[in-house]
Amino acid sequence: MDRKLASERGAEQKALAARWTIAAEAMEALAGARSMEAIINVLRAFARRAVGADGIAVVLRDEDQCHYIAEDSMEPLWAGQRFPASSCVSGWAMEHHRTAVIPDVFDDPRVPVEAYRTTFVRSMVMVPIGRIEPMAALGAYWSEFAQPTDNEIALLEALARAASTALENGRLFASLEALNDQLERRVRERTTELERSQDSLRQVQKLDMLGQLTGHVAHDFNNLLMPIVGGLDLILSGKRTPESIERHATIAMQAAESAQTLVQRLLTFARRQPLTAKAVDLSDLLGGMQALLTSTLGPRIALSVDLQPMVPPVRADAHQLEVALLNLAVNGRDAMPDGGALSIKAQARQSRLPAALTPGPYVCLTVSDTGTGMTPAVKAAAMEPFFTTKPSGHGTGLGLSMVHGLAAQLGGTVEIDSAVGQGTSVRLWLPVERAPAVKAASPAVEEGPKERSGKVLLVDDNDLVRNSTREMLIDMGYEVVDTDRAERALSMIESGDRPDILITDHIMPGMTGVELALRLRADHPHIALLIISGYEGVDLIAPDITRLSKPFRHNHLQACIAAARAQAA
Repeated sequence: MDRKLASERGAEQKALAARWTIAAEAMEALAGARSMEAIINVLRAFARRAVGADGIAVVLRDEDQCHYIAEDSMEPLWAGQRFPASSCVSGWAMEHHRTAVIPDVFDDPRVPVEAYRTTFVRSMVMVPIGRIEPMAALGAYWSEFAQPTDNEIALLEALARAASTALENGRLFASLEALNDQLERRVRERTTELERSQDSLRQVQKLDMLGQLTGHVAHDFNNLLMPIVGGLDLILSGKRTPESIERHATIAMQAAESAQTLVQRLLTFARRQPLTAKAVDLSDLLGGMQALLTSTLGPRIALSVDLQPMVPPVRADAHQLEVALLNLAVNGRDAMPDGGALSIKAQARQSRLPAALTPGPYVCLTVSDTGTGMTPAVKAAAMEPFFTTKPSGHGTGLGLSMVHGLAAQLGGTVEIDSAVGQGTSVRLWLPVERAPAVKAASPAVEEGPKERSGKVLLVDDNDLVRNSTREMLIDMGYEVVDTDRAERALSMIESGDRPDILITDHIMPGMTGVELALRLRADHPHIALLIISGYEGVDLIAPDITRLSKPFRHNHLQACIAAARAQAA
């Protein structure tokens, strides 16, 4: 008999230990619950097994009613139903902040007997959830009349306390999230206010710079227009000899080319200059420039070029980079009126980059002189357009701004180190190009007599440009049909008027030149295509279509027509 009793006690202890293990798992899960829904799911999953009941129910207080929100039971109970809190055991437990232990549901005044008569429930325990103000309850039900054991009550109350803690933690986290959202909203609002203020300040600064820029541009262009207008006026007067006509025309052409250079520098400063960016070998580029740099600097300035061994190629427009380096060399020369030394160094860098650069491999080109150096005020303004310390007529003030615009357009940047009496170093950072560098440019396509004939459809909405281009084409020997709208040109082609080559402006009302060219390339691939434009993104939209930048001369137009026809062949 003693052995049997000991065995029964051992089994009971094992069962009790198993229940507390389940309860511990439930408490661990409740510790991570942050919402009422999560708490309910944990209780529904663990409570019945932990207590050893025939059924459990989770009840939520909904104003003056008790909502039986979830259950895990041997038979359906009241899931989804609501009862008045005043006549419900769960309502009593929440109102009195006490556990209701009921060994006989038919012999307790707190039990609405009719609600229990059709169920299996004969005894029960109801525990409130929520320390300060209970808002839920956890009930356990048995199918036999019996006094629930202390362990069963303790297990259920432990789960309720863990649920209460989880509920309070959830409220705390919700409050913290609300506070965090409020702080984030205030930060966004403050940031928006600061951005508006900064935008207003930038707008004022832009307007100020625009006023200065407009004045300088107007001054320089008026100076360049003077020889053009004056020369053409003398030519049109009809009283000139052939020699004087040629002289005036040459002066006018020089002024026009100077104006073109000024426009290109302005576009580079504004980062709108079309670039042919590709891999450039700095050793080859500087080697080809050395004679030009030496003659530019003169005999009193020593030139040294020092490239890091195996310096990688950079992504750049070779011609624009040459112009940038020449500008820096000229600036260095002018800062050394009594002679000195100018050095050009190149070093590959991937760390300790300027803040303006994105991480990656770069080459730092440093042009240093031993000249007079700059004051802090001059250094701060050095890259502004039209800023110059040179005497009137000895510089446009666009050199450094052009270098800065070129570097930015290529994905690099420019830095200046200078001090009065200690010279100046300009660091030009350019991204490394992983594609192999092109050693030599392809030979220009020459037009033979056969290619200088055929029919050209010319499209440009500017009458002066269209008339001038038409005269050039007629002089080359082409038959020319022209129109001012891309839609009209497309209609002409679709109706059977097929040209050998289409020459079109890009920016026009309605259909753009690029849209027209792309349409023709798809529908009529035999028609050669040439787009003429200033800079408006043609190189980005259709990089494989031959492009000619305005203004252009007769030989430039002729060479581009030859390239376009070769491309279509």
